[in-house]
Amino acid sequence: MTRITHLCFITLLFVFSKGMAKTNAKLDNSYSTYVYSNIQRVRIDFKMPDGFTRHLLLAFTKDNSASDAYDYGYDALNADSFPYDLNWLVDEQRCIIQGVGAFDNTKKYPFWMFMSQSGDIEIALNRLEYFDNPIDVFIYDALLDTYTQINDLNYATNIESGEYRDRFYIAFKGEESESAAKSALSIPETEIENTRISFLQNTNELLIKSSDQSEIKKIDLYTIQGQKLITINGFNKSYLKIPLKNQTTFKNYLIVAVETNLNSTSKKIIISK
Repeated sequence: MTRITHLCFITLLFVFSKGMAKTNAKLDNSYSTYVYSNIQRVRIDFKMPDGFTRHLLLAFTKDNSASDAYDYGYDALNADSFPYDLNWLVDEQRCIIQGVGAFDNTKKYPFWMFMSQSGDIEIALNRLEYFDNPIDVFIYDALLDTYTQINDLNYATNIESGEYRDRFYIAFKGEESESAAKSALSIPETEIENTRISFLQNTNELLIKSSDQSEIKKIDLYTIQGQKLITINGFNKSYLKIPLKNQTTFKNYLIVAVETNLNSTSKKIIISK
């Protein structure tokens, strides 16, 4: 089943009587010409844990008639209240259509996500419209600092219940994250902000050591796609070894986020197994 919201730019909506068929035809042709020549569209589908799908539209105006801020006539507010949902976050307002300026592959646009309960979700690229050449589309996870391209494969993960306002973004450039990840993976041990993380191949263990003797409070393990595998907390130690039994789940890469009593910001590290 699909929840479908019929969307249209307010500035291009005109209401005429049935007797004005010729005028309507001219307006339809004018609208089609305007759309083809000026508006490029990215259609996104959000597949919810309950089986429903939310349709979103991001529209680029070649003449910069819209902006990244909320623009009356281009941005459409969300009036629904679903147990799971994904919207554009525009000036702290939830929108199902967002109109912006000319396409710029260096920009990211934030999503608002709500999950009443934890569950599996997918974010898919439905289609691109009126682009002269194909563009790359990514889901950026700000927590894990990962880019997942969705042109050919949906972004699929398990999300915990809650409201997410500044974690997920749509992006159009991977920031060369893949090459950076490969470079990091060539180093068996990585030390970031006084916390050392390494994988012990002989014993299949994850080694975490705080060089400044701070206490490790919490560890989160993620797949490279951003799916959380496990949360471990309550250590109060500066040195830990964690067995990694089911290595097939990680598919050669693992993201580790560590929190200590001196730093509440998670440290995101990609390690080789």
